[in-house]
Amino acid sequence: MTDDSTAPRQIHQAFTQLIRWAHRGDVRLSLLGAAARTLSPNDITLLRTISRHGPVRASSLAAWQGVDKSTMTPQVRRLEERGLVARQEDPGDRRAALLTATDDGRRKLTEIDQVGEDLFRRALETWSDADQQTLAVLIRRLTDELAVVPQDGHTPH
Repeated sequence: MTDDSTAPRQIHQAFTQLIRWAHRGDVRLSLLGAAARTLSPNDITLLRTISRHGPVRASSLAAWQGVDKSTMTPQVRRLEERGLVARQEDPGDRRAALLTATDDGRRKLTEIDQVGEDLFRRALETWSDADQQTLAVLIRRLTDELAVVPQDGHTPH
């Protein structure tokens, strides 16, 4: 018999359930709005990264996502074809290009964020303001911590 009372076990179970929930088609529409029909979650993550950190090279994007640059090229191309990302020459290296989010790309992210915020606003409407703030602080803390946990399972010394 397993002990379901440990905090890490409860968090893992809740997190796994949350991931399953977020991957449902109806939920994707509720989280992303119309963008869910034309953009993959990876497209949205990539657009968000370019918007926050741009102008940025595709090689930097590939390194951040832990993929080869050849994998990044078609992903960026899809965003360019939709008019969400623009490419410009890198003044420091004419062989390289810098990527930036277009006005349409930034507007798309604002729309996506508004739809998602509305979903969570409705889900949390019975929670006190203090509980909502506590959740916001703790979930941000958790995501920040997970970003630096080694993926090989070993804790740094």
